Amino acid sequence: MYNDKTTGILYQLCKQNKEFDEAIKQMESQHQFVVSQITHEIRNPLTLISSTIQLLESHYPEIAESNLWEQLTDDVSDLVLLLDDVTAYNHSTKLNLQTCDLNHMLQKLIQGFQIHTSSRNITIEMIATEDTKHKLVTFLCDPIKLKQAFTNIIKNAVEAMDESGVIQIHISNELLSMNNEQSSTEYITISFKNNGEPINLDDTLNIFEPFVTYKPNGTGMGLAVTQQIIHAHEGYIKLLLDENWTEFKIFLPNR
Repeated sequence: MYNDKTTGILYQLCKQNKEFDEAIKQMESQHQFVVSQITHEIRNPLTLISSTIQLLESHYPEIAESNLWEQLTDDVSDLVLLLDDVTAYNHSTKLNLQTCDLNHMLQKLIQGFQIHTSSRNITIEMIATEDTKHKLVTFLCDPIKLKQAFTNIIKNAVEAMDESGVIQIHISNELLSMNNEQSSTEYITISFKNNGEPINLDDTLNIFEPFVTYKPNGTGMGLAVTQQIIHAHEGYIKLLLDENWTEFKIFLPNR
């Protein structure tokens, strides 16, 4: 909902003023409720439409041979996917905090992707010091939401490659002072780098905005959801580019 600059300003104001903090939370809660109501009202007739399509095809199998029928079913599927993504975005700031081994989570996530990437000669490797791995064993977070955020980034990296490439996941910890604070906070940084098709510089300005996509059949919600999840953890995400690598770097406070 907010960019990094706005999030930083609101974070400072909320820390300084409890009434302002409560007002912001109420506004966000009302916004989420309205979006939930809208998606609910759309999903109900869409479910009926999907059921009707299935019934028509079962009664009149020959209809499936029409290109128009294929287009209709694809359009309905796209709308269902879009509603799912909007719902995920709307609930991305609601966290269920618990201790989690982030290192283990990432290792399992990599293994899951390698089943599909090994045949395409795409390598996924993770680099972390033993000290950093130790700090990840009992990391306080919402593991389901963070896994969703990490999955979105890795999926985009895989889709940016043709038949070969490298995805590197660098994990480290840094002491940083954010938003002009005098004290420093320890952040766990998780960097996802890939050497696939680079992102156009003109596309980087609004890449985290909802419904912005530069991929065929994309909904433009993946990175928007990812940023919302990271912001909900009081962290932030940056896109960094050079001539060889596209990098999404996540900063999470080590609480």
